[in-house]
Amino acid sequence: MFKFFLGGRDAEMVRIAEILTEAGHEFGDAGLGWGAKASQYGEEFARAVRFGFTPVLVELEVDCPVPQGTVEINHHEARSGEPASLLQVLTLLGVPTTRWDELIAANDAGWFPGLQAIGATTEEMAAVRAADRSAQGITPEQEAEAERALSTPVEKIGYIRVIRMSHSKTGPVGDRLAIEAIAAGRSIPSYVVLSGDGEVNFSGRGDVAQALHEKFAGGWAGGAGLGKADGTAYWGGYPSHAEVEVYLRSF
Repeated sequence: MFKFFLGGRDAEMVRIAEILTEAGHEFGDAGLGWGAKASQYGEEFARAVRFGFTPVLVELEVDCPVPQGTVEINHHEARSGEPASLLQVLTLLGVPTTRWDELIAANDAGWFPGLQAIGATTEEMAAVRAADRSAQGITPEQEAEAERALSTPVEKIGYIRVIRMSHSKTGPVGDRLAIEAIAAGRSIPSYVVLSGDGEVNFSGRGDVAQALHEKFAGGWAGGAGLGKADGTAYWGGYPSHAEVEVYLRSF
């Protein structure tokens, strides 16, 4: 018998919880965010073993001793070449994969390029991305603010779209821009979000993201294309908005 322990909340983790519930499997869900660690479950793994269960850790960083025989499911970082965690869970349980499962897995493993690779329609893309944002705690009010920000006259610094809005939850912005571009047969645009809470976020060319990360210390950056002119990456932080705008004009 398995007892599952779930990692950071997103559409994939929500779907895994649904499948486990439907199949009648025991699981623990501590409502964790990204970067979830095994130690956040305390003594629950050992307790599961005492009751005859084999622990299954789903996208949990193993930062503490775990019982022998524990199953670790993940598809990030060192295990990025493996199937999405949702697909691994379905295989472990012998449960058939639905189209919705395929969409969630493709989105989690490959974002929009992953969805395009399995032939997702823009309607399917919009549905799975909306589910992912909701699972991560994006509120209807934040969605509405993103809609408002995107409805204002288009502002650009060179080729980079500038979005000004009150919050820094960039998913509602990036998803809408990507779906619009894909529907029109265009590449996903580069954009920068300048937020009222002081945060700045860039998504686009990898060399620009890397340059921003080096120019403005204390932020974060990532993405498979980081540092590459022909790649895609992201950067974020809390520098002066005016200084970022000036710097972006150099590209």
